[in-house]
Formats: sequence, C-alpha cells, structure tokens
Amino acid sequence: MSHHEPGQNCSCDEFHEAQLKLSRRGFIGGVLALGGGILINEGGLEYALADTGSGTALGDIVINLNMRGGMDGLLAVAPLGDASLRSARPTLALPDSALLPLDGFFGMHPSLSGLKDLFDKKELSLIHAAGTPIGTRSHFDDQLALELAAYDAPTTVGGWQARLLANTGAAQVFSGVAVGQNVPASLNSATQAVAFENKDRVLLRNINIDRADQLAALRSLHQDSGRLWSAAARSSIDASLQVEGVTTISAVAYPNTTLGNRFKLLAQLIKGGLPIRTANIDFDGHLDVHAAAGSLTGVMPDNFKNMADSIQAFKADLGPLWTKTTVVTVTEFGRRVAENAQAGLDHGWGSVMFVMGGSVNGGKIVAKWPGLASNQLSEGDLPVTTDYRSVLTEVMTVRGGVSAAAMKQIFPNFAPQTLGLFA
Repeated sequence: MSHHEPGQNCSCDEFHEAQLKLSRRGFIGGVLALGGGILINEGGLEYALADTGSGTALGDIVINLNMRGGMDGLLAVAPLGDASLRSARPTLALPDSALLPLDGFFGMHPSLSGLKDLFDKKELSLIHAAGTPIGTRSHFDDQLALELAAYDAPTTVGGWQARLLANTGAAQVFSGVAVGQNVPASLNSATQAVAFENKDRVLLRNINIDRADQLAALRSLHQDSGRLWSAAARSSIDASLQVEGVTTISAVAYPNTTLGNRFKLLAQLIKGGLPIRTANIDFDGHLDVHAAAGSLTGVMPDNFKNMADSIQAFKADLGPLWTKTTVVTVTEFGRRVAENAQAGLDHGWGSVMFVMGGSVNGGKIVAKWPGLASNQLSEGDLPVTTDYRSVLTEVMTVRGGVSAAAMKQIFPNFAPQTLGLFA
C-alpha cells in the first residue's frame, strides 16, 4: 500500500496555517534545540540551560505520539453493527466483516493489523470517545490547548511535558526529547529538553581546526568559571558527544516515512543510553481529510498502516527496553460523525487514544460510549466522555513514577478518572 506524499492530502487551509504558526513558534531546521536555545545553528554554538545532575529517576519513558491534524477515531476503531454510523457514512463506514474484531463491541481497521497484534498480546489498550475537555474545531487553538494542558488554570507556565520534567527533578540534558523539526508547545519552558530529527546535524562541527583541539579549546574556555552559562556550555559539549556516540545501525526495517524515521531515531537514542524521560513525536501524516478520506484503501488507511508498522518496528528495535516504554497517542480533535459531500470528514471532537507498551494491562477498550444516534452526539460530533489528561495521568503515575502531588502541578486543578490501564 503506497503512502501519500505531501501535496496529495486534502487538509484545510486552517490546518496549513496552524502548521505555519507552529513552525514560526518552534522551528529548528533539523538541528538541536537545547534548553530553549540552539546547540548548533548557522551562526555557531549556543548553550544549554540544563545541568548534568541525575535528578529523580522516573519509571517508563513516556512517549507522546501527536496525531496532529485531527485523527478520525471512528474509522480506526468502529462500533460493530452500528446502523447510525453506516447511515452517516454511506461511503466511508466499513462493513463488520472487514473490521478486525476486538471485544465484541468494537472492531479495528484492517490497516491497523500491527496494532491488533499488540492488542491480542495485551500490550495495547484503547480509550474511545476521548479527547480535550473543550473542542473549538480549530487546529491551532486545540493543538495549543492540548499541549499546554492547563484548561483549568490558564495562567500556568509552560507545556505539560515541561512541567513533568520540572516537577520530577529530571534535570539532565536529553530528559525531554522532541523528534521533529519543531519544539512542541508541550515542552515550552523546558530547559532540559532537546528537539531534532537528524543525528548527524547536531554534532559539533570543526572550525578549520582539529576536532580534538576544538573541544579542548571550548572546555578550557569554560572550565574554571562557576557561572551558569559556563556550566551550560560544558553540558552542551557533553550533549553533542553523547549523540555522537549513538549508533545508527539497526537490523529492523522501518517504514520509509517521516514517522518511521522518527521512531527509528528515538529507538537509537534510547538504546544509546540517553537519559530520556519523556519524548514527543509528531505523526506528520495526512489526517486532516476533508475530501476522499478513503475507507478500505486511500489516505486514512495509509495513515493507519504507517502508524502501526512504525510502532511495530519501534517495539522490535527496542527489544527488552519495550517493557520500560509507554506510547500514548493524542490528537487535537476527531472528525465529524457524518461524511461530507466529498467523501471526506470535517473537524469534530471525540476520537480514540492508543496506550501501548510492554507493561500495559492491554487487550481491552475503555469507553463511556455515548452512542452515535443524532440525539447522542454533540453538534454532530462524537462527544468526549474521557478527558485525555486522565489517560496521561494514569500513564505517568503508574508507569512514569510521578507522584500525585506532582501531577497536581502538571495538570493543575484537574481531577482525573481512574481507568485501569495497568495491572
């Protein structure tokens, strides 16, 4: 099944504008953004504001897979035998016979067969009718709100992953990693986070002198000073050397897609022993499907296959480290229940979340299912009955080793539901 290339998708102008705003806010051009600055850029060397202390160790590495663009949860995981869904989606709804059965009530799209394998192995749980507590159907507004995660305390500083690092003492360079070309809002204000998607472009470059001499000169320049910026300089040098020591060799075949390459890089960093506590990966697919979304084949099935195959390769690459890794998907909103006249899906609200890892109490679906009849919808959308912060809270407290007190700082004024995602 071919993957659609940029330019072939059918996303709306507002999504493109949201991506431009995101890029202007946090674009790093494929080099290493570290501690709010740039380690290497066209102008030379800048320094990190993180330290090299160990901090308080967390549990699992928590990976936030951002399905940016608005992922349709009803094509991914559909209720079986639902006449309302088939009436609303005469072109896009799959027959039950085409779906992969899950729990007798829901079925999974066949292009997600790699994730069905995780479900059967009890390494994947699904949370349906999940999402943000407030839905505006605006890509930019909902993406920003999703990543800041401060709906109940709008004056809260930084993004939720930055608050995770700050409230757990994870102060090392590489405690937080974003694999992509932008520093996400979830890492806003994090001084111990990095963002890049090409290992070879974050290494200290020679400046017409021997590399060893260059490093010696930089260390000598900052060796005796007790100033913060000098300590940060030494951390930046050490960070570059840490990345240089990470091997790019892998026996695992990843999809030749942006997402596949991003998961491959993250696996390399984890296996290389970098002290990653939380990571953010942007899907970078074509989820904003206002026309020709596809049902059994097409744009969305290609998206699903890309996601499933990339995660399966990531799991295989990690080997035993998979048991210390939890991957959670989020999206700013789902799609409307009814397809439009172009066999596409406009902006909606509720969607489905995937929680995956070697320690997930999987093989089940958590859903306060509202139904899909017109009187059960929210202005034509699947309502959100589970706040995505409840999912993240359970992941971080049970597997991430984060205390309840710290969670009150990460998601201020929020009372989470208990979902039973882990044994």
